[in-house]
Amino acid sequence: MTRNEAYELLLRLCEKQGADLDRFLSDIQGRAAADDFDKLRSIVGTIMGNGHYAAFEAIAHDVPELTPIWMKRS
Repeated sequence: MTRNEAYELLLRLCEKQGADLDRFLSDIQGRAAADDFDKLRSIVGTIMGNGHYAAFEAIAHDVPELTPIWMKRS
């Protein structure tokens, strides 16, 4: 496995996890109590902000050609 292939696998995994977390929030919105939903949304935001975004930045730094398009927008 090449370096780029390994980084790309990690990138795709992070993207999938992000989509799964987003889908989770969509699924429970309106079904969970408002206070619970707000807390869960905050937890998901923390996961995405502290974990996934940092991973995306590290991948983009180490293998610039794998930088997600949304990170290239200014």
